[in-house]
Amino acid sequence: MNENRHDNALEHAGASQTAASPPGAAALIEAVLLVSPRPVTLPALLSATALPEREARAAIAELERRYSPANSGIVLREVAGGFQLVTNPLCSAVVERFREEARPAPLSGAAHEVLSCVLYLGPLTRADINAARGVNSDAVVRNLIDRNLLAEAGRDQNRPGTPALLDVTEDFLLATGAKSRDDFPALQDLVDPEEISRVRERLGGRESGHESDRPESARKGGEE
Repeated sequence: MNENRHDNALEHAGASQTAASPPGAAALIEAVLLVSPRPVTLPALLSATALPEREARAAIAELERRYSPANSGIVLREVAGGFQLVTNPLCSAVVERFREEARPAPLSGAAHEVLSCVLYLGPLTRADINAARGVNSDAVVRNLIDRNLLAEAGRDQNRPGTPALLDVTEDFLLATGAKSRDDFPALQDLVDPEEISRVRERLGGRESGHESDRPESARKGGEE
């Protein structure tokens, strides 16, 4: 008799699992976002979940409501061209106390200059960066590469030895909270036109080989 009860319990459990409804669109997208260490683009979400775009967008909107900053320690944000589940910035103090990790050293002024040069004039070779700043920047560039804020983005085929071209990375966009590099202010809004002209003179036209790769805001900044 006990064996019959045991068999009936197993059958009931199996039937319950079989009868369980499949996960909805929001659950599918949520699962993908949870396992990804990087923002996931909409095309990647559509490919992974096999959802129609309209249904996927509705599911993303549902997740945004579910993970409201006012009610959740996790929020859904759109950044670097994709979507990512991250801790609520309002909870940052608690998170920092829990992690008890030392913050990385802040970027130096020289590092900010290098990143600005690459963002608005890049991709650039190491020689271009040195010329734009007027000083040797190799150590600063190495540090930014180690921190994954700069990375190789091809080769300059117009130079002897085809030196590596460096560009800002997705981690850079994540750190600044930008969706893309075109979210940054136009160069002419930040720098005097005469200074822009001097920088371009120091480059000596060496950036012309990859003009089309620059962000639109950077290209406009050099027009006079």
